[in-house]
Amino acid sequence: MKRTSMILATALVAFLLFPAIAQASFAKTGTSGAQFLKIGVGCRGIAMGSAFVATADDPSAAYWNPGALVRVPGTQFMFSGTQLYGDMLYGNGIVTHQLPGIGTVAMQFGLLSSGDMALTTVENPSGTETFTCSDMVVGLSFARMLTDRFSAGLTAKYVRETWDDVSAGGVAIDIGTLYDTGFKTLRIGMSIQNFGPELTPDGEGLTWNSGADSSETYDPYSMPMNFKIGLAMDVVDQGPHQVTVEVDGVHPADNVEQVNIGAEYWYNNMIALRGGYRVNTDEEGLTAGAGFRVPMADKALTLDYAYQDFNRLEMVHSASLGFTF
Repeated sequence: MKRTSMILATALVAFLLFPAIAQASFAKTGTSGAQFLKIGVGCRGIAMGSAFVATADDPSAAYWNPGALVRVPGTQFMFSGTQLYGDMLYGNGIVTHQLPGIGTVAMQFGLLSSGDMALTTVENPSGTETFTCSDMVVGLSFARMLTDRFSAGLTAKYVRETWDDVSAGGVAIDIGTLYDTGFKTLRIGMSIQNFGPELTPDGEGLTWNSGADSSETYDPYSMPMNFKIGLAMDVVDQGPHQVTVEVDGVHPADNVEQVNIGAEYWYNNMIALRGGYRVNTDEEGLTAGAGFRVPMADKALTLDYAYQDFNRLEMVHSASLGFTF
């Protein structure tokens, strides 16, 4: 009981400090690359305002918090796609498998495509040809219960970015934990995402200086490391109705601290409604979504949709399809 109280107190202090830190800090936007790694995976977490660290119990846990993969039973598959602003598309596939008595493993693959963009030069500022950019991530995760209430997980992933004929690649890891406090259904989740060395683009670039071109090597850049801590609880669990609420504190390495708030309502474990809000972001704010779970004997099919309001940018839509074996 004493240990649980200490953990709860620490988590509450961290949450109380987040708003103060957010106001006292400044935005470090542009200090890291591989920004596609921040794109949420799976419509449930996206629709809940990205407050999903302590709630994740489907294959998308491999992205949000690998420590929560222990909540994903059997063998499951999920594919999700997001239509971003600027004609960008992001697709991600995840497969999980539970190994009884050992743990849960997961494999994931993600690909972002920019579509065609104009190649501009000093002589031709409007562009005379096009090029594309693409980003890729491939990851392997493992999680297991360390005690009857505490689990931990690790994801090792290869990240690669390509801009026309220039590319950069490297390895990063995600670390996550999940603790069931034993107080009602209160859970505490924590994760560190995208921890790894800097990425260095290959080749040389042309720099226009005083009317002449010169070649220079590219500078390395860091990956967007992110720290999250979340509190989640099933505030309603009566008959066919279940409501889960979560609040996450987010500390990105390249921006100010943020708070994500989300809720999910299930009716008869078959129909879901979700909503959320992201606090202290530049453009992101309101999120919403819905989902369906279709039982098929000992299997199940899930269909989910999520919407994100990006204020002055275009609305972002996501869809995901899941299957439980």
